[in-house]
Amino acid sequence: MKYILSLMLVFSIGLFAEDSEYKYEPEGNAAEYYIGNFNKGKDLDDLVKWYGKFSKWAEDKGVYDDMSVAILTPYFHADLASMDAMWVNNFPTQSAQYAALNAWMTQGGPELLKSLPLTNSRQVSTFQWVISTPADPEEGDLMVAVYTDCKFEEGYDGRKVYDLYKDFAIYAQSQGDTVGRKMIFPSAGYDGDADFVRLLYTSSIDGMGVNQELYWDKLDGSEASDNLKGFSCSNPREYIGRPMRGM
Repeated sequence: MKYILSLMLVFSIGLFAEDSEYKYEPEGNAAEYYIGNFNKGKDLDDLVKWYGKFSKWAEDKGVYDDMSVAILTPYFHADLASMDAMWVNNFPTQSAQYAALNAWMTQGGPELLKSLPLTNSRQVSTFQWVISTPADPEEGDLMVAVYTDCKFEEGYDGRKVYDLYKDFAIYAQSQGDTVGRKMIFPSAGYDGDADFVRLLYTSSIDGMGVNQELYWDKLDGSEASDNLKGFSCSNPREYIGRPMRGM
């Protein structure tokens, strides 16, 4: 009996240690990235108009109610000719993502797609962990989004880095930071070798500059900043974004 009780105690301690290994439970959601170039004679204004068609088509489907949409265009980018625009759909869950995809494929989406003023060259499905959210946008504001390819260092994984990044974000926000942060894990449609893609975004263009200055003035050299480790990033790409729905 003592042997059995000892085994149960060891097993329980093991389970507790496993459960308590990480500090935070990541808040996950799903996103789709549609990347392409404008058709001849078409531009961003035409894509924004097409969004109106999509919105009207989607309004009675029910499965798009919790989806947010943004249209991004490259600004500081190593290869501006590689794309004209990136359409981003965000969903609260992967179930919601695929319910919307089912509606799109079975209720007229492919027919609507024929009038899209852009030809997609890449379509990428991702899962995301939310680290922090940006300030609420003002009406008419454009956003800034910076994507960077990241690799884990030896001994670190997604959960360990998430905990460190969450600690940093909490401290940063206590100092006035208003940056949204996500760890993005691309899946279908992705041909890169990053372990994750880091997204930093602000709800206004000038907000990015304000937050960059705040980082160097108040965050750089802090304990939270020094503890933010376990990964390295390269190839930053900066976009100007137009929130279309629910951002």
